[in-house]
Amino acid sequence: MNTIKKQKFKHGIFSYYTNDEYIGKSLSEYGEWSETEVILLKKLVRNNENIIEIGSNIGTHTIPLAKHVFNGGMVYAIEPQSQNYKLLSNNIKDNELKNVKILKLAISSKQGEAYMNIFNENLKNNYGDSKIFENNFQNSENVKVKTLDQLFYEDNNEKKPIKLIKCDAQGQELNIILGSKKIINAYKPFLYLENDDINTSKSLIENIKNMGYIMFWHLPPLYNQNNFLKNSKNIFPKIISCNMLCIHQNTRIKLSGVWKRFKVKNSNDHPFKKNI
Repeated sequence: MNTIKKQKFKHGIFSYYTNDEYIGKSLSEYGEWSETEVILLKKLVRNNENIIEIGSNIGTHTIPLAKHVFNGGMVYAIEPQSQNYKLLSNNIKDNELKNVKILKLAISSKQGEAYMNIFNENLKNNYGDSKIFENNFQNSENVKVKTLDQLFYEDNNEKKPIKLIKCDAQGQELNIILGSKKIINAYKPFLYLENDDINTSKSLIENIKNMGYIMFWHLPPLYNQNNFLKNSKNIFPKIISCNMLCIHQNTRIKLSGVWKRFKVKNSNDHPFKKNI
């Protein structure tokens, strides 16, 4: 059964899994995925600046961001899971993007090896829910693990300044940040991090604060009423993404007043504990 389909949507040509409950479903129904995030991230980065994206999946953010930084900017797209990596590679190629460097490995706080889940392509799946585990198990694959600092300073000796680190890594955000201190200290980039786990949120917030950052919750709904395909049906009712926009205290940026309401003031607080 072929569950991969290729279509042209808002930001370009995408191959996607038709049995993907979230990203694939959103593409087929709306022609886009989490567009509110894309809009925000494009406002943070100029068209000649560089982005690291950890957990690129099939490239629904990678492609619009790469098209945005067309004037000399680069996107480093990191995706360790083989099924997603395959479609990511195809999508970058089909959109003829030359300013994307795709890296197949997992990012964490130390170098090593780990295992990731492989999805049964004949069943419905959330292909975005690929995680790394220390031990091998049935229907898993072995992946290399490095820190971001190792990858950029030791392996590739990249010299490009980084303006934004976007991270959607299914609970690995804290470990990723701990292994990225050289890059963060050097460039003080914007950090846009998933933070939907109440159990790890406090430590993540406190570590980022200690690095000199001010944080704001960003809680975009999955459904965008102004979606590309003009579909008025919300198939993701009451579902939001739970992310943090982190801005270094030395960065000059003008935010609208509404952001004050979402400032992270207490590391014990979390949107899933109460309304903020």
